[in-house]
Amino acid sequence: MTTAAAIPTALTDLADRLADELRPEPDSRTQDGGTAGGQLAVLFADPSRTGSDDRTILAVIVELSRILNLTTTALAAATDAAYRARIPTRKGLRTATDLLKELGHAPALAYRLTRVGRTAPQLPALSRQARTGTLGIEHLDAVGQGIDFVANRIPLDADARTDLARRLTVHTTPADIARRARELALEWAPTNNESADPDQIPVAENTTLNELAITIGADGRTTGTLDLDALTAEELHQALDALTKPVLEPDGSPDPRTTAQRRADGFGQIIRDYLTHRDRPTTAGGVLPHVTLIIPTHAGNAAEPPSKSSDQNQSTVPTLGFTGPISPPTANLILCDAAVRRIALDENSAPLDVGREHRLVTLAIRKALEARDRGCAHPGCGRPVAWTDAHHITPWSEGGTTSLDNCVLLCRMHHTMIHHTGIHHTGWQIVIGHDRHPWFIPPADPDHPNRTRQPLRSNARRTLTNEATAAA
Repeated sequence: MTTAAAIPTALTDLADRLADELRPEPDSRTQDGGTAGGQLAVLFADPSRTGSDDRTILAVIVELSRILNLTTTALAAATDAAYRARIPTRKGLRTATDLLKELGHAPALAYRLTRVGRTAPQLPALSRQARTGTLGIEHLDAVGQGIDFVANRIPLDADARTDLARRLTVHTTPADIARRARELALEWAPTNNESADPDQIPVAENTTLNELAITIGADGRTTGTLDLDALTAEELHQALDALTKPVLEPDGSPDPRTTAQRRADGFGQIIRDYLTHRDRPTTAGGVLPHVTLIIPTHAGNAAEPPSKSSDQNQSTVPTLGFTGPISPPTANLILCDAAVRRIALDENSAPLDVGREHRLVTLAIRKALEARDRGCAHPGCGRPVAWTDAHHITPWSEGGTTSLDNCVLLCRMHHTMIHHTGIHHTGWQIVIGHDRHPWFIPPADPDHPNRTRQPLRSNARRTLTNEATAAA
């Protein structure tokens, strides 16, 4: 019987075997005279076009799909076990999701693995399929989220949850599962006459169910979904109504915009009107920005097309604080707005010019820190800038200055942790590198006190690999 301690070795052997099969070039370290690479690499590099390899390739796809389902199912369970064992806390991280992101997983996958690890025990039938490799975690995650969606609106007992899981499982895609969950939430919602609790808030009026999801796509465009109570939705419709009416062209022809386009234009106008008011809430540090536009100084004029950078890892295009890169014409349009704050960066992406909107030095430094750190800089955290404090790396009491090169943004949890664990240089330490960005040195390993403590990039500069040579 295999012991738990032997499992990592077995997994390593499996991974190494697959890596050997994918190796396309001879391994010069062996003395076998060189080979043509792994069998999978040979098959993938030159598949038969007459159909003689069809059965083999299809069989490989089937078995690799099963392996993928098994490994992600196991990883989700391991993630939940790590959370229950409090491993993230001992590593100075907030959640198991942060642990996965620290290991190089993309945020979307990290969140999904955490959700599946948490909900899988509540779905025993689906979990059995996942443990055999016949069901992917995407399907399991979609069913779990669908059940949560319905349960947040209608009380469900154990039998109802089982029945709901069965109804959702028959659908083939996560989108179909989500749509069916919404349908069932409406079908099963009790009417006012059926409700046993006269004080129960109707689903349509329950503000605790409100949700707003905003996603920035790979093309730079932002998409979103709304789920609002009746009153909030009514207010939204009232705000949009006057701004979405058709406007005739100067020659009297109809408005060429569709209803959806007029609604989007009206929504943008509501946002701009809100941002012009000085009595609205500010970000941390008292800053009241319209838009953050970051223009690298080596990019030249923002209104001109960007030139090729001498450093392939350095961007030459203007960038908005939330939505990312934009074209030079759009950057030039933004610069016409007096309420914009402009932050220029040097060749190492360190802020140089924080603009002239405010004279107070503390606000300027704060804005520069936001442009550099973009939230809590501690590796794996990334809490928004509104939740952060400006931490003095060298304390003021020890002669440290209040400057960009001696400050870093940290959330309150990591700010407290740095102060409490870094006193004797055995906990987390922060240094500003030659690139003028913060680097984090993790705590010493008590089992290996002489092991080199490898500095880690700040959260905003994390990569999907732990290799030191990765692009920053």
